[in-house]
Amino acid sequence: MPEQTTSRDDLPPVQVQPIGYVVTGYDRPEVAPPQATENFGERASLVVYERYADGLSGLENCPHIWLVTWLHSQREDEAAELRCVPRGLTGTGERRGVFSTRSPNRPSRLGMSLVRVAEIDGNVIHFYGVDLVDGTPVLDIKPWVRGTDVPPRG
Repeated sequence: MPEQTTSRDDLPPVQVQPIGYVVTGYDRPEVAPPQATENFGERASLVVYERYADGLSGLENCPHIWLVTWLHSQREDEAAELRCVPRGLTGTGERRGVFSTRSPNRPSRLGMSLVRVAEIDGNVIHFYGVDLVDGTPVLDIKPWVRGTDVPPRG
């Protein structure tokens, strides 16, 4: 790996636009389930903006998809925290670095949810596996691929 010789702190910010948003029954991150895979029985929807709807072609063949999201509901002070108490350790006071957790409170505010596709109706994807707050912006959709999304043994 080449040695980094210059600082990257002066790079311009990354700009992205949502392709849609989710519709769920949760209004705050702390009441939403911690992981989509732990809540695979609950159904929700992703409304894809019409201008991106053509990009859904072929997705009906994918039983599971990754939703790359913008975790918009976190307060600024929550999103800036670099050490947090993971949900599984609530009550212990044990803090870990945010990058070693699945905490929704992240400085980048990026989230990933693995969901099961129920059906696609025009520009709406109905799915199972809800861990997102209502109105969460979706930045991208990626198909889950059996051989690729499992680490190799070794």
